[in-house]
Amino acid sequence: MKVKADVSTTVLRAIKILNYLKETPGPQSISYISKELELSSTIVHRLLTTLKMEGFVFQDSQSKLYSLGTVFMDYANKIMTELPYAPIVEPWLIKLRNITEETVGFYIPNGHMRLCVLEYESQQEIRRSVGVGKQHPIYAGATGRAILAFQPEETQQRVIQSLPLEKRQVLAEKIQATRENGYAISMGEISSNVSALSAPVFDHQHRVIGALSISGPAFRFHEEMVTKHIATLVQATKEISVTFG
Repeated sequence: MKVKADVSTTVLRAIKILNYLKETPGPQSISYISKELELSSTIVHRLLTTLKMEGFVFQDSQSKLYSLGTVFMDYANKIMTELPYAPIVEPWLIKLRNITEETVGFYIPNGHMRLCVLEYESQQEIRRSVGVGKQHPIYAGATGRAILAFQPEETQQRVIQSLPLEKRQVLAEKIQATRENGYAISMGEISSNVSALSAPVFDHQHRVIGALSISGPAFRFHEEMVTKHIATLVQATKEISVTFG
């Protein structure tokens, strides 16, 4: 690929390495990164050494493998505390947490993942906790489907086609059900003892920008309780969407 004269090839390569570490599970070796990104080991080593100096990557002293550095947590915290929609969403999260007595969160799409950007935990002793900054695949769980089901068809197909053949039809059917219902429910999908209910939030052009989620331990947030709170959650997401509009 030809790079424009005013674009830094070195910076682009560094970004490719960071993105690779973000998207690939587990710490990685120089040789593997070099092979996957089709860059020389010398270039990868030099870039990783520089990124390590600035805290962007971490190298295990024993295995010598690389992973993303903790500096990204500082960036994430700054972004999340300055989110433009936080003042709109947070009051609803608190209200829903108090009504349901379960953990409530707001998630946004992040490529093929969905990212928890706001969360108010249940005040009960046994509770569900995700954690701000945590990610899950966008195809997994109620919250992922509440976002994915309202994204463009081509985005949905890319996600579906990335799955094993036996899982594609199941996801396609769940996406369709979510679009028809306007919300998604999951029972033990990501964690065997957790249930979740989620609905999408839209901007003024009716583009999905995220999803509200209520989740709790399955022994308490069982099917009857999940069903009880559907109308409340959907109404909250509609009012938030109107505010964004």
